[in-house]
Formats: sequence, structure tokens, C-alpha cells
Amino acid sequence: MHHVFHLVFLLCATFLSLQSFAAETPALIRIRVLADLSTFPELQQVQLKKISPRIWSLNGDSLMIDGKPLATSNLIHQKSNGKFDVISLVEFNEYLAGVVTGEMPSSWPLEALKAQAVVARSYALSRIAERQNQIYHLDGDHLDQVYRPQSSKKARAAVLATDGVVLKKQTGGILKAYYHADCGGHTVDASSVWGSGEYNSGTAKDPWCASRLSHRWSHEMDLGEFSRKLQIKEQELATRSYFAPQAQVIKIGSLVVSVQRLREMFGFFNLRSSINKIELSADSSVKISGQGFGHGAGLCQWGTRDQVKAGRTYVQVLKHYYPRAKIERNQTYLSFVKSVEAVSN
Repeated sequence: MHHVFHLVFLLCATFLSLQSFAAETPALIRIRVLADLSTFPELQQVQLKKISPRIWSLNGDSLMIDGKPLATSNLIHQKSNGKFDVISLVEFNEYLAGVVTGEMPSSWPLEALKAQAVVARSYALSRIAERQNQIYHLDGDHLDQVYRPQSSKKARAAVLATDGVVLKKQTGGILKAYYHADCGGHTVDASSVWGSGEYNSGTAKDPWCASRLSHRWSHEMDLGEFSRKLQIKEQELATRSYFAPQAQVIKIGSLVVSVQRLREMFGFFNLRSSINKIELSADSSVKISGQGFGHGAGLCQWGTRDQVKAGRTYVQVLKHYYPRAKIERNQTYLSFVKSVEAVSN
């Protein structure tokens, strides 16, 4: 009898938890999962309906386009340039679980995934508010947050465990909480990466990442390519070495350029993080080196994992990486989210 009662209790608890998982934010948000397709997607055995001159609804189970799995409900939007975007309609908590799955390994401790859930929620709410008048709210890749439609059980647990918890600016309003893979030993202010318009949520030393030698990197190219991309003459490069540990702006010859701009020019995978040194060799080659992976602002994911393994809670981790932010529970229903019809007219 007790076993039956226990089983019924567990089933009810499971149902309620699943119900709350879907109900925190009833509004559907729109995630662009494929961009700039040159032709209308080839589809079979799907429910396809034209709902406006440039928008189609696309519904079905186990949907896939170009090898990319989709949500059950989607839109296809033909833009003014004739190309097509595929946009998934997703409940907010389902989206967050998909981001935690896409951004952090599920094998990592649950407490680390909780920290990831909070920053993903904060970033998403801030970004949705910025794009409330657009066809889509967020990109489902590195342009915003990497989203996976098939989320892990552990990611869903992290989202539920932090239900409604967000980072806020000290001045009020939800923080656009940036994060990255590995800071290399010290995080940077978001405004130094993206400009003075970004709120300064503080910086932090990170000895956990400073000692990780495996994330040191270097990238080499010939001097001609280097000067050509920077649009400066080789003769201007009189200095043989440019040291820039943790600097976000570097002076090279007559050029003053941000590290983020250099990463855009030479490739984010080639220049994986902040730059420690640029060396010009006698054989007319250039070597750029650094440590870490990502822009370096906000939460450091590898540092988060190591802090949690050392016994810290997700709240302690967030306070470490965002010392000028507040951590609050904030029930948000996204009532400001406008319908597709409202923004496409």
C-alpha cells in the first residue's frame, strides 16, 4: 500500500514538475535556427501553410532541414532579399534547456549547469526585449546562444532548479549576461568588448583558468597578409613585439584596433580569445598568441566547472563573475512579446 501511494506521489510530482517547466513563461519565443537559405526548403510529410505573403507555418514531428533538427512548430520567412530564414517557435523554458544543452556539456556538475541556466535566461530576456519588434527574437547559434531542440534531462533540471532566477543591473533591469568558454585567467568588462553602451557588471580574477595550459593558443601568418588585412604598410611595423595581456585595444603601427575587431578580421577560431602577444619574425611571419577561448566577458564556463568542483554553489559562481550585478528571482511572463502578425505587417 505504501509502495502504491509512493508511486502515485512520484507520478503526480513528475507531472507537476513538467507542468511548471512549460508554464513559467507561456509566450512562445521565436528562434532563428537557419539563416539566408537561397531556396525554399525541400520538405516532405509536413504541415505547411502560407499565413502571410512572406511567411509560412511549418509543423510536424522529427523535422529536419539540411541535417539540422527543428522544433515541432516553425516558421519560414522570406526576406526582402529573397532568401529564407527558418524560425522555431519554442516555449521559453524549453528554449533555455536547449541552450544549456548546447552551451555546456551535460557531463559537468549540475551546479555548473544551474549557473549556465541563469545567465542564459538573463541574456535571453534582455535580447528578446531588444528585438520585440522583429520577426525573430534570438539566433540559435553563436550569434546569440547555441540552442539544441533535443535538450538533456540534466539541462531541464538546471532550468527548473533556478526557476525565474536572473541577473539584474544595480540600476534596475535585467542584465544582458555575457559568457564565454575560457577567460585565460581574468575576465574583462563587456563594454571593453562591445562598446560603452554595455553595462559594466564587473570583472574577476580566475586562477582556475590561469593554470590551464591546455587552452593556450597561437596563430601564424605571413606579414603581407597581416598588413593587408589591417590596411597598414609593412614599413609601419617597426616594433617586433606587441604585448597586450588582457588589453582589449592594441596599437599596431599607426592603427589602434580592438581585440574583438582583430578576432573578426582573422577568425574567431584562429584568435580564440584575448591576445597576449603579437610577434613579427625576421622571416616575415607574424605569430599571435594568447590563452583562453572566447571574448572573456562575464561568466567563464571552464572556470565555473572548476569552482563547482571545488565546492562552490551556482550563486557563489555568479557573484564571482558578475560582482556588480544582483541575483534575484523574477517571474517573467514575456507579456511584451508581440505576435508574428504584429511585427510582419
